[in-house]
Amino acid sequence: MAGKPKRIVEAAIIDGIGIVTASDLLAMTEDRWGMLRDRITDARGGAEGLSARCMACNSSVYIRSARRGGVPQPLFQHYSDSDPNCPWYNGKNSDPDKVRASQYQGRQESRFHRLMCEQIAELVQLDPRYIGHTIAEYLAPTDSQHGRFPDIYVVWEDFGPFAVEFQMSGTFQTEVSARCKHYEREGIPLIWVLFGLDTASSLPQSFRDVIRRHRGNAFVVDVPAIEASREQGTFVLSCHVSEGADLTGPELVRFDELSFPRSKLPYFRDQLVGPRLWDIEQLRRPWFLALNDWERYSPLNGLDRDASVLVAAAFSIVAHANGREENYLKTRQNLVAMLNSQLNEGASGRGGVISQYADLLEHLLRNTAMHSLLDTAVGQHLRRATAEQKDESSPEWRLLRKLLPEALDPLLRDELLYLDALPSWALVDCDTMN
Repeated sequence: MAGKPKRIVEAAIIDGIGIVTASDLLAMTEDRWGMLRDRITDARGGAEGLSARCMACNSSVYIRSARRGGVPQPLFQHYSDSDPNCPWYNGKNSDPDKVRASQYQGRQESRFHRLMCEQIAELVQLDPRYIGHTIAEYLAPTDSQHGRFPDIYVVWEDFGPFAVEFQMSGTFQTEVSARCKHYEREGIPLIWVLFGLDTASSLPQSFRDVIRRHRGNAFVVDVPAIEASREQGTFVLSCHVSEGADLTGPELVRFDELSFPRSKLPYFRDQLVGPRLWDIEQLRRPWFLALNDWERYSPLNGLDRDASVLVAAAFSIVAHANGREENYLKTRQNLVAMLNSQLNEGASGRGGVISQYADLLEHLLRNTAMHSLLDTAVGQHLRRATAEQKDESSPEWRLLRKLLPEALDPLLRDELLYLDALPSWALVDCDTMN
């Protein structure tokens, strides 16, 4: 008798993000669900990240990539140690060690892999700062329990050490995460060099994972890169840059001219942060322009009176958090006095104009540089508000979540924090990554 059909994991609870359904996941862009996939895998390996649990059984889940029509699509999947009685359980997963062994027919690495490591080692020695290198030798840890065997470990004078991993076959996301987070903890820049990159075909998921961690950059050591390295006397790479679903380039770039973020995975062009911030700015710009010319008793971009006051108050909070003492309500009051007057419960017991948005404003303040206002009379008025509150499904919440996502969209906020790109106005004292 055939076993009971297993369903997909229809929803997961992600710490700090909330409930994410399978439909939500499918609606995300690849960069967005891919970064969420990275963060969940990082946390599973004990690093800073996000914990995700199945809503049906509370077991840990991760984001798996499955191809449909050649296009990668995400779905939640249980880890192997999850509850098999869960109605959404997916069954056992492949054993990474067995798959890895089959790739090299039981050997630790292929002959070609070794030759390419030796080729890269030859190139890094061309630089006059070269001090030494190792190939596949154990590197003892300084800030963790276990060391690694980097494909190539290099030391340059006045530059320090860096590691190169040469990837020529499918690599599990868990292994990509483990290596990236290890070298991040050690403070050692890591660059993944890809072999067999075919920009005309659909890339394997392991390449996509690496390219995303390099912020949309794919690095290759090909004939032009080898020739340029010898001509310039340093390590030069061919770099392809992601543009949507495509890769452009390549362009020759010197290793020491790349940008090195806190994560230590270098990039030539940041294809993750720039597009996100540009999209936010385009959404927000018309509202700033409208607020500058707004008469406070007239509708703002078609909103009713209360919603117009809310948006003006919220943008005033952001302006102050950004160092500009702007009161978009066009009163002579400072920010604190303006908020107090709009929230204050009058003698009739009827709330102020924006008291129905107290929960929203408290959330906004908590996630900005103005969070200290919660310890003043403003915070007291917010907590004492008796008006029926607009919840996160209300049009006002949805609007401000789009306009001020750095503070009100938990997923976008986590992404920018992870990328060290959360703007200063949205930072609070605890907003630092390990």
